[in-house]
Amino acid sequence: GRIAAAIRPIQAQRIVLSCKHARSYVPGLLGAWLAGATVELLPNVQPGTLDRVDADPAIAAVLHDDPDRRDRSTKALYVPELVTRDAPFTVRSLPELAVRMTTSGTTERPKYVEKTLAQLVDEITVLANVVMAADCVLSTVPFSHLYGLLWGVMLPLRLGARIASHEALLPADVATAVEREHVDLLISTPAHLRAMAEATMPRALRVISSGARLPSPLHASLIAKHAWRVTDVLGSTETGGIATRSDPYAAWSPLPGATVTAPAQQLTVASAWCTGERIALDDRIELAADGTFEYLGRTSELVKIAGKRADASAIEATVRAVPGVTDAAVLVHAAADKEPRVALAVTIDARDARDARDASETSETSETSESAVTRDAIANAIRHHFDAVFVPKIFRVVPRIPRTERGKLDARELRALLGLADRATDQIPVERLGPDEYRAEIPSDLVFFDGHFDTFKVLCGAAVIDRIVWPIVKLEHPEIGELRAIRRLRFKKPIGPAQTLSIKLALTPGKIQFEILEATAQVASGQLVVT
Repeated sequence: GRIAAAIRPIQAQRIVLSCKHARSYVPGLLGAWLAGATVELLPNVQPGTLDRVDADPAIAAVLHDDPDRRDRSTKALYVPELVTRDAPFTVRSLPELAVRMTTSGTTERPKYVEKTLAQLVDEITVLANVVMAADCVLSTVPFSHLYGLLWGVMLPLRLGARIASHEALLPADVATAVEREHVDLLISTPAHLRAMAEATMPRALRVISSGARLPSPLHASLIAKHAWRVTDVLGSTETGGIATRSDPYAAWSPLPGATVTAPAQQLTVASAWCTGERIALDDRIELAADGTFEYLGRTSELVKIAGKRADASAIEATVRAVPGVTDAAVLVHAAADKEPRVALAVTIDARDARDARDASETSETSETSESAVTRDAIANAIRHHFDAVFVPKIFRVVPRIPRTERGKLDARELRALLGLADRATDQIPVERLGPDEYRAEIPSDLVFFDGHFDTFKVLCGAAVIDRIVWPIVKLEHPEIGELRAIRRLRFKKPIGPAQTLSIKLALTPGKIQFEILEATAQVASGQLVVT
C-alpha cells in the first residue's frame, strides 16, 4: 500500500520495476498493480538501458533497491525507503495489462512482449496444480525474467510459501541460504545447476529448471549426486510455460491447457496465457501421437548464453558503433561438453589496422589475443547495452567479414577466420540407457559436417557406422572381434547437427542388427557381420 501511495500521485500507466531482492521486488510489484500501473521489466540495468528508460516519457518512475542509483534521475524511487513511509492509500482498479517485457537489451528498437493480469493468473493456476505445495522457495533467476517472475514470485504467493530474499550466487552461498531458510523448492537455470552439480549441496531438494535447455547428463547427475527431484520446464517469454519433464530421457509433456502442434516440425503453442491464439517458435520438435514430443533444437542463430538471450544483429550494431570498427559478425561457438561462447569478428578502419596487427604480433597467442585497446572498447560497448555474458570470449580482427553474393554471412568461412574450424570434434558421445540400448547426442561442431554439404549439414553413413554404431557394439559386447561386412544398410532420414538419437542392438550368432531412431521415427537400420 505504501508503494502504491507513492506511485499514485504520478498518475502513471507504466512503472519500471528493477529490484534485485525479493523483499523489495514483491511489494514493488504488488504496489504498482494496486496503483493501476503496468509494470515494465528491464532485460538488464546497464547504463545504456537505464538511459533509454530515463528518456522515455511514457515511463513515470523506476522502482529499485540499489543504493548507488538513488540519485541517478528524478524517476528513481528507492523501495527500501518507500516501504517505511506511512501514507494513506485507496485501492484503484487493477491494470488489465500487468507486465511489459523486452526479449533483448539493445539500442535498436526492442521487441516487447506484454502479459495481461488474466494471462498471468491463468498460468499460475495451472502451475499451482502441477507443482506440489512448498514451504519456502528460493530463486537464483532474476525476477526481471518472465520465468523468475512466475516461478520465483507469483507461484510462491499462490502456494502460500515464503520467498527467500538473498544475494547468493555461488553454490556454497546458495547451499547456506537453502539451509538457513529451510528451502524446499529451488528455482534455477542450467548454468547455475551445472556449478551446483559439482558442489556440496543439501540433498533431496525439489528443483525447477528453465531459461535454457537442461542437458540430459546434467539432469541425471543432479539426481544421482544430490537426490534432487528436478523438473525441467520448456517455455519462452512469448508463450510462458509450454511443457515439463522430470525424467532426463523422457519426452516432454505439455502443461494442462497448453496445446502443442508441429507443422513442418515447428513448435507451435496455444494456451490461455499466450499473447496470441497460436504462437510459432523458432524451435523444432517431433510430436508423438499421445501429445508428448521430443525437442530437436532451435532453428536460428539466436545468441543464448547462460539462459539469457539477445539478437546477434543487435550486438553487431552495437559493435559497429564503436569508433574505428567498420563491420562485425557474431557467432555462437558450442564445443562438445562446454558451455556456448560468443565469438566475434570485426574489421577496423585502415588507419587502426596496422596498430592492431602490431599488438597482435607482440601478444601471446590465445583465443582472445588482439589489440587490447580495440578489445576493451568493444567489450565496454557491449556491457553498456547487454549483460556481460555476451562479451565475446573469442575475438579476432579480420581483413573482411565473409559474406555470400546475397550479402548473407558465410558462417563456415568466418569460423575458419576465427580459428574455430580446426576445433571441431571427431567424437560423438553416447550414453547407455539399458541392455543393447544407447543414446547419442550429435555435436553441432562435428568435423564430419565440414563440406557435407555446404547448405545442409548431413552426417555421412561411414561416420554413422564408425563413430556411433560400431563403438556402441564394442562397448556392449566387448567379446566381439572384427567387423567383416555391412548388409541391408538403409537410411530413411538425414542425421544433422544437435540431433538426439537412440540406438538399439539385437545380437544373433555372427550378426548384429541395429536400428537408429529420432524420437519414434526410424532414421537408419542395418546388419553387421562380425567375428
